[in-house]
Amino acid sequence: MKVNPLQAWLPVPVSAPVDLRWWLTHPGSLTRLLQSHCTHFRVEPVFQALATACTDELDIMNLNRQTRALVREVYLRCDETPVVFAHSIVKREHLQGAWRGLSRLGNRSLGTLLFTNPLIQRAPLAFKKLTPYHPLYEPACKPLQSRPSHFWARRSLFILQYQPILVTEVFLPAIRKL
Repeated sequence: MKVNPLQAWLPVPVSAPVDLRWWLTHPGSLTRLLQSHCTHFRVEPVFQALATACTDELDIMNLNRQTRALVREVYLRCDETPVVFAHSIVKREHLQGAWRGLSRLGNRSLGTLLFTNPLIQRAPLAFKKLTPYHPLYEPACKPLQSRPSHFWARRSLFILQYQPILVTEVFLPAIRKL
């Protein structure tokens, strides 16, 4: 299968603005980093259901187009301002294994879970400029008053007991003001 270079996720956010690149490439917990930059941090769940993966998630998650997986989407808010739209996906069968309990996270941070378990391994980050043609663009826009031309996003696999979860974080414009 050939990958369209415009759809590819890159190992470095080459053309991202410098102030945003700092957020994008931070190797630790984004939750902890955000908490250190605001008075009140909150996770706002907006979607969680068995659904189909985005096209650019199929190969990395070893899914086919018809397979439904658990998709969880939240906004991370600093002082009530949405600064990140987070999208995670895990295979349905892994909800009985390594990721059992994931469907009951509610408004708790997935990042806290991922960075407090020493058995979880993280793959390298990948980066992408999301345009209106990407399926995560629209849900990322929902809490915003105006629609930007694009968003920068990063994603990474987290692996527990050989079972991956893919976490994508879309950085909203307000993060540059923190």
